[in-house]
Amino acid sequence: MSRYLQSQIRYFMAVAEELHFRRASERLHVAQPAVSRAIRQLETQLGVTLLKRDNRNVALTAGGEAFYRECRKAADILEDAGASAIRAAGGESGHLAIGYIDFAINGPLPRRLSRFYEAFPDVSIELRRRDSHAQLEDLEAGRLDLGLLIGPVTSDKIVHRTFYQAPYVAVLPRDHPLAEWRAIPLEALANEPFILGNSDSWRHFIPHLQSYCLKSGFIPRVALEAPNSDSIFGLVAARMGVTLYPDCELSHERSDIAIRPLENSNARLSIELAWHADNTNPALTSFIEQSW
Repeated sequence: MSRYLQSQIRYFMAVAEELHFRRASERLHVAQPAVSRAIRQLETQLGVTLLKRDNRNVALTAGGEAFYRECRKAADILEDAGASAIRAAGGESGHLAIGYIDFAINGPLPRRLSRFYEAFPDVSIELRRRDSHAQLEDLEAGRLDLGLLIGPVTSDKIVHRTFYQAPYVAVLPRDHPLAEWRAIPLEALANEPFILGNSDSWRHFIPHLQSYCLKSGFIPRVALEAPNSDSIFGLVAARMGVTLYPDCELSHERSDIAIRPLENSNARLSIELAWHADNTNPALTSFIEQSW
């Protein structure tokens, strides 16, 4: 649509709403003859008389009423489109694809998501459960905007910050003898069978776990592997073994397992917030800024 035609339609809408040329001209800050001339030219272009005119009154014809209704709809759509563009550019709307590991969703991530949604209800969030390695691949390929994962992050294309740090806890069957202890020395678990995540889902966590246990003189003896945290807790509850896990809210809700802190331990597992350095999604910026 040409700028000249836009002006003609704007002049017509003002007259249609005021039903008075002088008031419409004052509202537009345009000389009255220019308004009259523009509307006549618009009528010529359309081949339709839009206004009934006499010396005292202005009224819309049937064609004018129909044309005004459609112009009003179009103007409202354009106004909404402009507002949507402003919100999206400011990170107030849009879409975020977020990858996460179990440790994050079982920790503070739900609260952070809830707080973000309250502040930015027009941002749609797509959550994808991925192990850390898969998240890093998806971030590099642009399939994820944001990842919550365990390092190491070796690519210089990926920016990362610590999202939170969780202390390790021992997870035991409810009736395990060590469950009676208030805090458990890590070395007390040296001869216990361990339930761990499988080599895919825990490939980034297992080196952290082994390094931590080595400081107490042992490497965990793996009895079983499981694909996710729910399965790990279930196998522990079934007395198939014990595990070490980053302290989380979900594990404390189960009545069939015992969660105990580790004695004299300051070790923490860092969950990283990671994103591609070239990602320009404004909604990503909003999430990152609200996380600190």
